[in-house]
Amino acid sequence: MLNTAMRFMSECDRVGLKYRDSRDLDGGESLVVCSVNSKSNARYDAIFVFDKDGHAVSLRIFGLAVFPDEKWAQMMDAANELNGTYRWLKFFTKDDKINVQCDAIINEDTSGPICVELLLRTMKIVDEAFPKLMHILWA
Repeated sequence: MLNTAMRFMSECDRVGLKYRDSRDLDGGESLVVCSVNSKSNARYDAIFVFDKDGHAVSLRIFGLAVFPDEKWAQMMDAANELNGTYRWLKFFTKDDKINVQCDAIINEDTSGPICVELLLRTMKIVDEAFPKLMHILWA
């Protein structure tokens, strides 16, 4: 396990955030998965992948919203609008899902606090964006 991932897990322990999976990946990266609940009581897996060089991390949440084919154009427009509103996350469609991603530059000393802050900011944005996506889905 990379030191950057271990520092993140230590920071999660310190602030009371739960992670449920951590392991090394074949390419030398480390993965840490945090299960988080939104204000709408939806549960998401926030997937952190720490680069093997120790200088970057990727955060991904897949399946923020699942939509039928006939809503694809509206959800693509919604993702574009959300990308214009929120600078910390990128919303994108893949198959029938809206997903979110962000990347950050880190080092061994900063990985813990930066990744916790990324997770908290991500969930705040998800909580704001989710009702907008559901309005499109159910309209």
